[in-house]
Amino acid sequence: MSTITLLGTGTCQIEVERRASSVLLDLEGMYVLFDCGHGVVQRLLEAGVRHNQLEHIVLSHFHPDHVSDIISFLQAGAWSQRDPRTTDIHIYGPTGVQKIIDGLLQVFGPGSLQQPSYKIVVHEITQQQFEIGSHRFDFVSLPPAGNHGLGFTWNGKRYAVTGDSHFHDDEIAFLRDVDLAIIDSGHIEDREIVQLAVSSQAKTIVCSHLYREIDAKQLQAQAAGAGYRGTILVGRDLMSFVI
Repeated sequence: MSTITLLGTGTCQIEVERRASSVLLDLEGMYVLFDCGHGVVQRLLEAGVRHNQLEHIVLSHFHPDHVSDIISFLQAGAWSQRDPRTTDIHIYGPTGVQKIIDGLLQVFGPGSLQQPSYKIVVHEITQQQFEIGSHRFDFVSLPPAGNHGLGFTWNGKRYAVTGDSHFHDDEIAFLRDVDLAIIDSGHIEDREIVQLAVSSQAKTIVCSHLYREIDAKQLQAQAAGAGYRGTILVGRDLMSFVI
C-alpha cells in the first residue's frame, strides 16, 4: 500500500495543532519527504516512520519554515543511539541546496550532522524532471517565491504538491486534472482557491500551509457553483490518503 501523509500543514506561525510545511510520500516502502519545516521530524515519528528509514528529502525552496528541521533530522541520524543512520541520505532541491547543506556542515561541524558510515548526497535539480530510483518526478518552478512543486504519477493517477506559491497560469497548469493536489493556501485568497479549483479541475484539492482558517464547505459551494466538479478539503497534520 502507498500513501500520502500531510506531516505539517502550518507555516512560520508557532501553533499547537499544526507543524510547518511537509508532505510524506510512502511509495511501497520508499519514503520521500517533501519539505522539512519546524516540528516535522517529530511528526514523522508520529506517522510511524523512524528518521533512519527515510532516505530522500526534496526541498521546494529555502524559506526557514520549509527547511529548518533538516538540522534536527541530520543530527538525529548522526547521533541517535536508538536509531542511528547506516544508509546514505539524499537531499534534492533547486540550485543553492548544495550551498545550504555545505553551510550547515561548516557551521556545526561535519561530525555533528553526519558520520563516516554513510554519506549526505546532495542533488541540485536544474531540469523539470528528476528520478529517485525508478520513479520519475516533475519539479516545476512556481513563481514568485523560488518555490517548486512536486508532481508524479502513481498507479495511473496524477498527484501534485506545492510549497509556497501564488495564483497564476503556471499553478493552474501544474494542477490541471490531477487526482489529488495538496496546495499552499496561505499565500492566496479564498477567491483564488476557488478560481484555481475551477480552472484546474483537480479532482481533490487539499488546502495546506495555512495562515488562516478556511471554510472548506463555503469554498466547495462557491467552486461548484462556478463549474468545479471535484472536492475541496482543509488539511490537518497527519491526514493521510491511500494512493
